[in-house]
Amino acid sequence: MNNEITERYSRNLRVTDFTPEMQEKLINSSVLVVGAGGLGSPVISYLSASGIGKIGVVEFDTISSSNLQRQILYTEEHLNKYKGEIAIQNIKSRNKNCECVLYNSRFTIENGFDIAKGYDIIVDCTDNYRARYAIDEVSQKLSIPFIYGSAEQMQGQVSTFNYKGGKGYKSLFQEEQIVGNDDLGVLSPIPGIIGSFQALETIKILLDLENNLSGKLLIFNGISYEIIIFDI
Repeated sequence: MNNEITERYSRNLRVTDFTPEMQEKLINSSVLVVGAGGLGSPVISYLSASGIGKIGVVEFDTISSSNLQRQILYTEEHLNKYKGEIAIQNIKSRNKNCECVLYNSRFTIENGFDIAKGYDIIVDCTDNYRARYAIDEVSQKLSIPFIYGSAEQMQGQVSTFNYKGGKGYKSLFQEEQIVGNDDLGVLSPIPGIIGSFQALETIKILLDLENNLSGKLLIFNGISYEIIIFDI
């Protein structure tokens, strides 16, 4: 790494056992983020700041006033603009060296394989089951790890699926058993907390660090501040 890069990531490099080789690996990594909303905002922000070399963003929606309560990539001046375009602008303003790719569409079984091919990891920042099942199938068949996150009310969940042959999303949520509302309320900071967990888990998986969430489910309770991790 040259002096500019060493200075930029100096706080990463001061972390115990975090090596220059690890930072180089992040710089040479690629991450696909599906959804640029409440979860996607912190994920995109922290991954681009951490030095991920390529970030793909799958997002088709426009910005509404109700998004501003939790989707911290956006401000009032962005209302009615496309989330994906603003997210890409945010990445480039934060890290000019990060390669950005925008997919202005939904993530489906039909297009998911073409979109995800070549990425090292997929981060699920969606808010609906249908998209998660599509991500799970694509992730499993392409052998790309899938970082799952959800945030509702005052709690959230995080896990890693399909990592090194590990269990998939359907191991936890069988499709035929899922009945729910994809538009539940959530207190503003909860997506930020869960998205930060997802960003951390993404880095840990990219660096093949121990004590990750493969085969486990983390549940965060925002009322009690309790974190429970149990085996899937």
